[in-house]
Amino acid sequence: MIIDIIGAGSLGLLLAGKLIHAGAGIRIWCRSSEQAEALKQEGLTVGYEDGTAPVFIPGKEIFAAPASAFADTVLRDPGDWLVITLKQQAFHEKLPELLLPLKNKSLQMVCFQNGYGHLERLQEIMPYASIWAAVTTEAAKRKTLTKVIHAGRGETWIGEGGLGGSSPEPEIPVHAPAAISLVDILLTAGFSASVSKEVNTMIYRKLLINAVINPLTAVWRIQNGELLASEQRLLVMKELYAEAITVFDACGIAHEENAWDSIIEVCRATSGNISSMLADVLSSRATEIRWINGSIVDLAERRGIQVPLHRWICQLVEGMSARER
Repeated sequence: MIIDIIGAGSLGLLLAGKLIHAGAGIRIWCRSSEQAEALKQEGLTVGYEDGTAPVFIPGKEIFAAPASAFADTVLRDPGDWLVITLKQQAFHEKLPELLLPLKNKSLQMVCFQNGYGHLERLQEIMPYASIWAAVTTEAAKRKTLTKVIHAGRGETWIGEGGLGGSSPEPEIPVHAPAAISLVDILLTAGFSASVSKEVNTMIYRKLLINAVINPLTAVWRIQNGELLASEQRLLVMKELYAEAITVFDACGIAHEENAWDSIIEVCRATSGNISSMLADVLSSRATEIRWINGSIVDLAERRGIQVPLHRWICQLVEGMSARER
């Protein structure tokens, strides 16, 4: 089996390193020629924070190339799965052009993006593809172009997401054996993974958690656990949560009765973590706020609901990443 991974950031490198180590055929597609050459020259290292010995993949065992060469390569030598680990901005701005030559191909694709709306966009670009959603709680931090830290073990669920908040969870489709084979490879590589018919609910659950935690850690520049350090911080969290739950209810999006408690538990379980949004702000990169809290705003507008706090937090974080002119 050949697995193409577009996106050699933290999650992409983590998946690639562990899958290659487990014997899978992986092609890594990087944003830059510089990273592709570095991987081929220096190899790929997956380190761990819990004392586990690092995994090193020699450069001679790595296929890495710029993403611009992806379509031509796949047309000559098709893979079995395309795994997309790009962040939302690159997904919407760069991916359509990369996939255009393949628009009539029936690829098997799985998306690891946070937020909402990317599955529908990808289906528009690739009308004949089988598109799967992946929800993961794996934590990874890229240290260099060739080194990634597995910062926390989690779980990964793969399934076909619905096209809207009120859509029922789909049944496991007839081509699920393909997804099962991908899950089997992930299990062999040491990940905890499964095929799920509830992935749509999981997408919205993760959206809710991210919409409360990520922007506030970015604004206050604190680790996740520090959100619980004061009543003032908890009050803002609760207000963001209450707005989002109002939208979920209006859209018929299922959520746990104790969803607030789940958010608090995530803060505690990841207390020492820096959220991806804070990492982007600290590195002066564009964040995914548009596809996280911005998704809450979009859903609210469809139902005529006012969500001033989510709208304000979007503007605030986007302003933080704006380049001075």
